[in-house]
Amino acid sequence: MAASDSSAFMKMVKKIGIKEELSSIAKFEKGRIEARQRKVLEAVRQEIQKAGLFLKQSVDTINIIRDLKSSKASFAIVGDGVFRNQGTHHTQRNLFVSDAILEQVAFTLESHRSKLDTYYQTLSGYRYRIDSLSSDSIIYQFPSDSSEVVNYFKTMLSILKEVAPLDSSITNAVSSIQHLLQDVDMFLFEVHTARNEIEKINANLAANLGNREFPNLWEKPKNKRPLPEILNISEKKESLALKFYLKDNITRLLLLAIIIMICTYFLNTLKSHLKENKALHTNYEGQLVVRYPVLSAIIISSSIFQFMFLDPPFIFSFILWIAAAVFLGVLFNRYITPFWMRFWIIIVAAFALSGLSNLILQASRIERWGMLALQVFGIVYGIYILQNKQKAQLRERKILYFIGIFTIIELLAAGFNSFGRYNLSKTFMIIGYSGLIIAILFLWTVRLLNEGLVIASQIYQHPDKKLFYINFEKVGNRVPVLFYIFLIVGWAILMGRHLFVFRQLAGPFNLFLTTERTIGDYSFSINGIFIFVLILFGSLFLSRLISFFAAEPDATSPHQQKIGKVSVGSWLLLIRIIIISTGLFLAIAAAGIPLDRITLIIGALGVGIGLGLQGLVNNLVSGLIIAFEKPVNVGDIIEVDGKSGTMKSIGFRSSVVVTSDGSSLIIPNGDLLSQHLVNWTMSKNRKRISLVVGVAYGTTISQAKEVITGILQADTRISTIPPPVVLARDFAPSSIELEVFFWLSDLRMAGEVKSQVIQQIQEQFEAAGIQIPIPQQEVLLRTPTPHSPNNKTK
Repeated sequence: MAASDSSAFMKMVKKIGIKEELSSIAKFEKGRIEARQRKVLEAVRQEIQKAGLFLKQSVDTINIIRDLKSSKASFAIVGDGVFRNQGTHHTQRNLFVSDAILEQVAFTLESHRSKLDTYYQTLSGYRYRIDSLSSDSIIYQFPSDSSEVVNYFKTMLSILKEVAPLDSSITNAVSSIQHLLQDVDMFLFEVHTARNEIEKINANLAANLGNREFPNLWEKPKNKRPLPEILNISEKKESLALKFYLKDNITRLLLLAIIIMICTYFLNTLKSHLKENKALHTNYEGQLVVRYPVLSAIIISSSIFQFMFLDPPFIFSFILWIAAAVFLGVLFNRYITPFWMRFWIIIVAAFALSGLSNLILQASRIERWGMLALQVFGIVYGIYILQNKQKAQLRERKILYFIGIFTIIELLAAGFNSFGRYNLSKTFMIIGYSGLIIAILFLWTVRLLNEGLVIASQIYQHPDKKLFYINFEKVGNRVPVLFYIFLIVGWAILMGRHLFVFRQLAGPFNLFLTTERTIGDYSFSINGIFIFVLILFGSLFLSRLISFFAAEPDATSPHQQKIGKVSVGSWLLLIRIIIISTGLFLAIAAAGIPLDRITLIIGALGVGIGLGLQGLVNNLVSGLIIAFEKPVNVGDIIEVDGKSGTMKSIGFRSSVVVTSDGSSLIIPNGDLLSQHLVNWTMSKNRKRISLVVGVAYGTTISQAKEVITGILQADTRISTIPPPVVLARDFAPSSIELEVFFWLSDLRMAGEVKSQVIQQIQEQFEAAGIQIPIPQQEVLLRTPTPHSPNNKTK
């Protein structure tokens, strides 16, 4: 009985265990499913929230549609004269302008397409993830308990209420973006196809450039397009090209405006210095640059910095050149002779007419006759100028070479025009006129720039003239040859822009510069290296230029006897550090150098520092400490190691102190901080002077003190707060010593004031009968006796 009861009990226990096991498994499975369901539903909710936020940041489709419509209108304008209404023959100017417009249209549309594609991909990603999560079978496994089913349905219903409208919004947005993206892609294809066609036409024109394109000028044309239509389409295309270029180069235009303002300020400063020193010439000989600082700044800045505008349309360059030529004419007024002033006015007017002719994009017989008139005029007037006896009055004689080149080019242009080579004729005509104007502008830009630098070198002083690369003391008023080399290269580049051959050569050259090359794991391009070096060199040059012109005036100059406000020189080191650091980071970013390479360089520098650059780093860090803590500023009067002088400049590694004897003492920054540095300027340049005066015994001390006190109180250079003090110091062997103390507000007067005080004390003591005794000393002479040990005979 006992055995059967035991067996039954074990069976019951096993049954209970199996039941609990199944129950535990069911509970675990149920918990797992619920956890997974919560995770999936929460993921759905998060995706819904992200999608909702992203939809609020929708792409500006209205602006894109407007730009697409505007681009199609521009495309229609471009097609006129190229793909329809071609006239007798294509012209290179029309093709250049048309291609420039299409390039800007393609750039705008590709930018919009990139935004649309990104937006479309992101929206599609949200919808895909929401659909993927919503289709997970786990969320459709319902609980067995009815009350739990109701709660679960409520949770799903709340999520569905969020998903339904959002899913509809995403679907509509995706559909709308997709249709707009298709429209943009289709139109972009048309634009690229048109550009390829224009490129083919251009290549064909270049290959047959010397062939006849039109009948001879005296022959009847085969067909023609009315001039008003040509002018109308030319005006539309040129306006579009200018509008697109200005919009695309707004940053460069702002930079040019800033450069003009800085240059104007600098020239105004030079003019003010010349006026203060009464060195401004009434005829502005050698100082024309400061006659009208604003106009000079515009001429110099626009002439030099026009090269930062890449591949500008002719109308943009034409506006810059005309403005600079007019402003140069204002500078010329009553400065050059009337003959050469008339020459400038006439040649600028002829250039304006030739430029307007170059803006006409299709050929017409009337324009060809106008071109011939300008070309013949250029030939005749050029020969007249070259043979005239007024050449001796020409201030810039190198202009004659360009006048000769201009005459030859216009002769060739007239010949090409007469025999039907229209494209060659127009190209040579504009090269001739613009080449002459630009050459004169550049020659005078170089001269104005040199005048400004010469004036600046006379006004500003710096201990290291090498910082500016030109020793003006040797150059004088002669223009450096390097300036003329830059002039010729720049002139050749601007003239080459008119030729299609130049563009053909620029394409492969640009490809050579931008092609990625690989050395090991590092990829680079020639263009990236060039940009890196250019930016780094530019920042170093700017740093040194600021150091040159912001340097304190010479402390030994008689004009520099006042110390007041802290000048920019006190912040010069920080400014230079900021410029060089910014230039370095910009150079690295522009060149695309990976940061891990920079880390390797820094590591190598760390090893170098550990091996032997401690002194250099110490001086560099000391320079930074001086710049931030400012124990000494530029212009302070200091004493270091017993030597006094004025702090001239604070550099990266060392500082320069101009001593009282005029020499420049170069002190490493580390030594400047480690030694006992006395800064007189920090105490407002005040200094206490002391001197000792001896009076003879028997002198009334109070009378002597009154005489000395009267002398000190009468001198206005001696401070009254605190007042001068005269004390009886000691009984000396031959006199009673009086010690005099007084304060000066400018320590640089210490030597002069002390000398005059001593002189007045001596004079007034004599007048008052007070004797300054001469030091006396008794000398005893002893004669040695014959038996003295020192008198032994050897």
